[in-house]
Formats: sequence, C-alpha cells, structure tokens
Amino acid sequence: MTVSLWFWDDINDELKEYNFSYSFITTTKVWRWSILFISLNFLIQSLQNFSCFSFINSAECEIWLKPSSNLYIIIKSLFNFFFGANFTQPVAKYLGLFSLLIYILGLIQWLIIKFPKNGRNSRFSENGRN
Repeated sequence: MTVSLWFWDDINDELKEYNFSYSFITTTKVWRWSILFISLNFLIQSLQNFSCFSFINSAECEIWLKPSSNLYIIIKSLFNFFFGANFTQPVAKYLGLFSLLIYILGLIQWLIIKFPKNGRNSRFSENGRN
C-alpha cells in the first residue's frame, strides 16, 4: 500500500498541476509522508518480533494483542458516553460486519455503475485552480 501511494499516476499528475500552497496538495503530501513513516515504524516493529508470526500466543508476543483490547475499551467508553448503551463484543462484531457490508455494497455500486462510465478519473482537475 505504501509503495502504491508514491507510484500512483493519478495522484502524481494532480500534484504536478498545482502549487504547494493549494490545501489539497499539501494534505496529500502530508498524508503520503505520514503513511510512509507509520509503515516503516510497523515494519521495524514486525521484524523485531519475527517469531510472533507463527507463535502469537507466546509471552513475548503479548504486546501485539494489547492494541486491539485497548481500542475495544476506548470504543466501549465512547459508545457508553454517546448512547448510554451496553457495548459488548457481540455488538462490536455486529457493527463491524454491518460496516463491512455497507462498504462492499458501495464498492460494488462503484464497480458496476461509476467505473464503467467514468473510469478512474477523480474529476478533481475540473473543479478549478487555486
């Protein structure tokens, strides 16, 4: 994914057309560099714990399981704050699968209707310049 961000012709063409002061260009460049540094960080961490690829339940791999547990706790407290509901793991699973279904339906709609009609064109260039 990280490599594709740098060799994506559509993005590169858009970046060449506008100057750096244009907010979309600045945001895109910051996004690309952020993804690059995050990916390098995860790559370094993964190589340091290479044995966890086959033995994830071992003691030294416990740190890899904590982020998902911490994320669940954070989301649970947010749901309790916003909705006052009891947010359990089955509810989280349902919301995740429902969100995945909505995403897949949107992707299928784009593939069947928009893509054959417009192609991969973002139509950003037609909105005018800075």
